[in-house]
Order: sequence, then C-alpha cells, then structure tokens
Amino acid sequence: MSDTGLEQLAKLSGTSADRVEELLSLLKAPASLTHLVLVMSNLQRALKAIQEIEGLRENLEEGDEVEGQASLLNYLLLIGQLVTSVEASNAYSCPDEWLDRSGKQRGIINDHPEWAMLILTPGSECYDHGGYWQHTGVVMACSAIQRRRHQERIGSEITAACRDIRTIGQGKKALSLLEQVDTDTTLKGYYQKHLLEGEGEGDEVRESLAGIELLVRKVLSLKGKTREGGGGGGRSGRLVERQVVLPDGDDEDREGPEVSVQFSESIGDEQSQGRQRTAGLHPKETQKLRAVSFTESKASPTLGFDLRDLIRRQKSRIQHISQSNQRLFYRYASLGRVELATAAELAFQLFTGRGRFEQRDAEGVYAGLLLLLMIWLGRPVEQLLGMRVYNHQGELPKHRKEVLAFLIDEHAFVLPIPTPEWRNSLQDDAKTLLYTAGASTPALVDDVVVVASPVRIGKFISNLGLARKGRAKYRGLFPEHRREAIEGAMRAAVSKANRAHRMRLTPLRISQALFDEIVGHSSDWVDAYLLTGQRFTIADVAAHYYSVPAGYLEALYHDAAVSLRNSIYKYLSVEEKHYYAFQQPVSNSGDHGSKLNLKPMLLTRLVKHLKNDLRAAKRLAPGEESWRQVHNHYVAYMAFWILFATGYRAVNDLVFRWREIDFDTGFLVISDKDDEAMSQARVVWLLPEVLEQLRCYAYHLEVLQARLYQRNSLYEHLDAVLSEPRPNVPLMFFISDSWQVVQLSPENLRQQVPIYTLPINASRHYLRSTLRAEGVRGELVNAFLGHAQQGQEPFGGFSTLSPVEMFRELAPVLSKMRREAGWTVQQGLADV
Repeated sequence: MSDTGLEQLAKLSGTSADRVEELLSLLKAPASLTHLVLVMSNLQRALKAIQEIEGLRENLEEGDEVEGQASLLNYLLLIGQLVTSVEASNAYSCPDEWLDRSGKQRGIINDHPEWAMLILTPGSECYDHGGYWQHTGVVMACSAIQRRRHQERIGSEITAACRDIRTIGQGKKALSLLEQVDTDTTLKGYYQKHLLEGEGEGDEVRESLAGIELLVRKVLSLKGKTREGGGGGGRSGRLVERQVVLPDGDDEDREGPEVSVQFSESIGDEQSQGRQRTAGLHPKETQKLRAVSFTESKASPTLGFDLRDLIRRQKSRIQHISQSNQRLFYRYASLGRVELATAAELAFQLFTGRGRFEQRDAEGVYAGLLLLLMIWLGRPVEQLLGMRVYNHQGELPKHRKEVLAFLIDEHAFVLPIPTPEWRNSLQDDAKTLLYTAGASTPALVDDVVVVASPVRIGKFISNLGLARKGRAKYRGLFPEHRREAIEGAMRAAVSKANRAHRMRLTPLRISQALFDEIVGHSSDWVDAYLLTGQRFTIADVAAHYYSVPAGYLEALYHDAAVSLRNSIYKYLSVEEKHYYAFQQPVSNSGDHGSKLNLKPMLLTRLVKHLKNDLRAAKRLAPGEESWRQVHNHYVAYMAFWILFATGYRAVNDLVFRWREIDFDTGFLVISDKDDEAMSQARVVWLLPEVLEQLRCYAYHLEVLQARLYQRNSLYEHLDAVLSEPRPNVPLMFFISDSWQVVQLSPENLRQQVPIYTLPINASRHYLRSTLRAEGVRGELVNAFLGHAQQGQEPFGGFSTLSPVEMFRELAPVLSKMRREAGWTVQQGLADV
C-alpha cells in the first residue's frame, strides 16, 4: 500500500501509520484496499464472536505472542475506529474502492485470501448466523498466527481454509457445516469437535472443512511449510486403514515392499474437485479420488510425514480411479488382437442377428453398431450415444464444438477435437503478437477433424431407419429415449461373450483399444487424447501446452485405424482384396490445442529484440544508470533464454540458485511447482551454451559489484550471490530505479520487456509443441516439462529412463532449436 494511503488511514483513525500497516499485513490486504469498510466491519463481527469464547480466545492470544507482538484480537479497537472514521468521511477524500459494497471478490482471491473471505454483504444468508462468524474468526486469528510464525514459509493452509469459509458464505456449501461453538471451547476442543467426524483423535476429517482442519492443525502443532522433514502435524497412523504385506518367508530373493499402506477416501464435493493453482495443484487434479496406496520403508522419503498431508500430496499425483482413468499399465492390460477380433465379430453378429444373437433384443442392432464404433472411433460410450448423422459436410453447423458425426456422402467421421480450457482469453495485443508478428495459425477452439472411415460403417447406418429431428439437418444415430437400453444390451452381449470365450472384455478396454494403437504410432498420449477424447491426467495436463496441425491428426488416425483393422481382419480370415480402399474426402487445415500457438518466427524476433535492447543499453554514456540498464536487459535476456531452454514454470518467481546447477554435467534441479515433499521436482539438462552464459553472468556480477561499491545494500546482495559455497539466494534479479533489488517475478519480467504481452509460461507451450514436431518421444517431452505422473516418474526405482540417456536424445534437438532461435552467449558488463 502507498504511504499516502497509510497516512490517510492513520489520520482518520487517530493512530500511528505503523500500527495500521501491522494490521493490514496480518490481513494480507491488497494495495488498493478495495471494500475496506465492508471487510473491516465483517472482521469486527468475526473477532467479537470469538472474543466471547474465553478458552478459544486465550489459546489464540497465546499462539500469537511472537516477539511481543499483539494478537489480532488486540486490534479490535483500531478496527472499530477505522470503520467509523472511513464511513464518516464518505463525503470527501476517500477512494471509491474503500467504500465499495458490491461484494465482488474477483481479482484478489488468489493473492489475498483472508481479505477476499471477508467480502460478504449483509444480504447473504449466513450474515446473521452466529456460528458462521465464530468459525470465520477462528480462521482469521489462525491465519494471522501462521503469517507471523512462518512468514514466507507458509504452505497452502491459509488459502484452503479461507476457501472453505468463502464457499459457505457464497451458498455453494451448506451453512449447517458450521455448527455453533460452545462458550467453554478451547482451540483443541474446537478442532476435535467441529473439524473431525467424531470426537476422537483418530477420526476422519470432515471433507468439506478439510482446509480449516489443516490450518488449525498446523497452528496447534506449530508447523509451517518445510522441505526438511514434512509439513504436517504429528497425527498418528490411526487415521488410515493399514494393511501390512510382508515378503514371502520362503522366498530367497525377498522381493516386495516392507510395508504397504493403503488409504481410502470418499468422493470430494464440487469445491474440493475444483481446487486451483493457489493450492499448488493443477485444476481438476483432485476430483473424485477413491483410493490411494504407497509404500513406506525405513529409507523412504515418506517416512515421518503426516499421513493426512500425504493424502493431500498424493491427490496431485494420482488421478481418481473411477471416472477419469489414469490409464497406467499396472492397472489393466490392453486387449490383444485375438480379443479385439472377438469383439469385432461379436459386434457384427449382434448387428445382423447371427450366431449366438439370433434371439436378440429390440436394441440389438443399435448395440452392435455401438460396439463397432467403440472399436473404430475409440470414443467413450457416452459420446458415441450422442452421435449424429449428416448427409454431407455442408450441413454441419457453424459452431461444431463437441459435434461427433458421420457424413454419408463423404463416408467420413467428424471428430471433435477437445480444446484445453484457458482461464483468461487472450488480449488483443497478445493475439497481434501471435498472429501478425509470429505468423501463428489461430488455434481452432470449436472445430473438428474430418477423417475418412477405414471400414464400411456407412452400409450399417444405411440399414437403420433414422428419423430427422424437427427442422434439424441431422439425424440422431441412437434414439434418445432408447440409449440406456442400447448401452445395457451392449454390456450384456459383452458379458455373454466373456462367458463363452473365457475372456475379460469390458466396454472400457474395447473403447480404449484405438487409444493404445495411436500411442503405439505417435508415442504421445496427448495425440491419442485429442483423437479419441479419452481423458487421463497426464494427457489432459500436457494438452494445455500443445498445438498440433489438423493434417497431422488426420494422418495419425488413418495410420492407427488401418493398422488396427488389418491386424484384426487377419484373425477374422478376411482376405486383403476385401479391405475397404477409402479415400480422404476433406482437406483439414488449422491447428488444434493450445491458444498459445507459438511458432519459431515469434521466438526469433523476440531474441533479436532482447539483443537490440542490450546493445542499446551498452551504448549509453558510462555511469551508474547505464550500468543498471545493462544489468536489467542482460537479466531479461537470460531469463527468457532459460525459460525457452528448460520449460521452467513461471508460477510465482524464477527461484533459481547457483547450488541447483551442476556445472560438470550440465544437470539442473528444477522445483518450480512444488509441495512439501518436492514431488514435482525434476532434473533438466542445460546446453553448453547456457552454462557458458551463466558463467559470463557471474563475471558480469563481479564487474557490477566493483562499480557500484557505494550502493551498500546492493553491494551486500551481490556479495551474497557470489559467495562460496554455493549460496541459497536467487541467482537473477532486477535493480529498480531507487537501487533496490527486485525479484525476478513474471510481472517484473513482463514490465522489463513490455513488447512481450503473452503469458510468461508460453515457453512451455512452445517447447512441447516444437519438441514433438521434431519427433522427440512423448515420454521424454513429458519428463522434460515435469508432466510425468504416478507410475511414470523418470529416474524412479522402476523406471528404465536415466537422465544421461534422456538428454543424449534431447541434446541435438535442443541445440538445433537454439541455433534457429538465435540464442548466443552475451557478456554483459564484463566486456564493456
């Protein structure tokens, strides 16, 4: 907040600016102080609600006594003065943001969770509910304790707790979750009675209040965020069901885990499913988790961690088992060719009423067709049941998002290609940069790919009497009122075949056969996800950074479908002369996938621009200001190079240190989107040119330190960066015009290079698309960008991938990309 605003508040309330600033820092207030009166009024209600509970108040005041600082409860008088004085000054001098009573929280939730939680208008259902304000007061007081105790070493507990209160206040969760707190309750009693399902220590957490439970537990156990031994409290192992599996005593090899621990958890509600990046997880990664298991041994990195926190971390690594299958090889095997041939024969007999299906149900014809489409399109059953039939391409609707159809005249399938969700639409200046300067093809956000059918599906559809729906130009392939019965008939036929042939065919395994075939051709799950719509965690996450030409998808589908067809026909004794010689009727154009569709031309122009800025700064007259300009432009050049060379996630700031680089091997440890267990840390390899650039940067800092020796604070920071052994301070930083060290955050980097209006993590979009276009295997690209999931961890105990082998394959491609972009080693002040 500006000094002017602080002085104005201090003058209005009749207190010192320092005391006002202390209060606002405890509340994590935004700089604009939007909704000031509303927030302070609600904070006053919340603190008064817990002040009446003696045991709770004493515990919170004791927990907040850090170096003699006052508890949040001791600011009640100041809060009342602020509310009264600001409301009285309505007629003059106060910014409109302070008096805003709209209740809109947008724009500040992620960065200011406590402040956003208190934006609640009197018209809300919970406003006069005493229990709501008691729980809100506990969360506010505990948040203040955590911020004072641990400062920047806070995990996601405050964000999670505030989200629970905020969603109840918005009516998205039942108000009955917040029961009235008794007047004799202590903080420990509050935790056991209101946040656990029962009243015992070993009871399960109330899922809807899991965020509040985490915050209060960390306050009780004096825990904050830590990477040196766990981040949770000291909860016992009775929280979970344990199953001990010991190796066979007669087995000489003694293979297997020492202890296997299994967790069971119920399906989360909509709010727990929608946890966003503020909690350190990718959106939708936490939804509907049913079961988790992991192995714990004496040397395990999981040993000693709080088991409840382990479940939270596992949620970010294992996708739920039920709806979006993670598609891991140890879960179920792919169907063999004999099994697929049996399924194809089953579909034909079911459609025609032959063999075992002479006495079929009325839905048998449709069930046989559904089974055929499951094999040749690989789509989930619910998508296939909504499939349409058009006469020709000209009848397709203008907006084709999620339109799955068959074209009779072209004898082709219309495949909707899923587009990754984008939180914010691209601004006009970003579009100009992408499409005009970067020669990028706009990503098709609601279009389709039309692919010729490799089998004679048309003859099956023509045998059905399909009725047109009203004035629509299409006909529904499966009658809407009979879809449930059709799916039931299909499943019954599959079960019948299993009993007859002693197989384990399932609709899921049949519909994912084409997915496996596509992966066999492209080595990339994302390609198979785009063509089949089968969603798995790794594919869904990686698709967010992927742009691919429609022609590539068309050719890939045909390669996979034809190879699948040919191998199945061999087992069905179909002669090659009877194979259907199809032709592609439509030329597909455009790119699908990420809207950040970066082309090499844009990167080349960016590199030239960064070099020109650096050269221009070097031509300035020698002096402190010119040296500062050279340093800032030098850091911007290096930062973008590292982003485009490593795929570093610009989540908050580029936390990059000397000690994370091994100059002998070129390996770099990146921990850019991480949790307390460092489960998202990965190893990348730096090109020799990048290593040389880092060495030159060190020489540059030595020259800068010698020239700016009179700037004491800056000199000391440079000394810390250059000190031995390798320091634990950020490697790169900007220098402000007031000669202060400024962190290398995405926002500051964007201000330094204003011409670059794209999101800073656009480098990840460029890297994934370009590496795949260069033919790098999908497994390596995912490992390089940190997209590997449970069961796929590179360099793990069961992985066949080693860092040396991985980057030996990547090195020539990365070198080629560097040369084409124009990245070269720059000297900074060392050569001036």
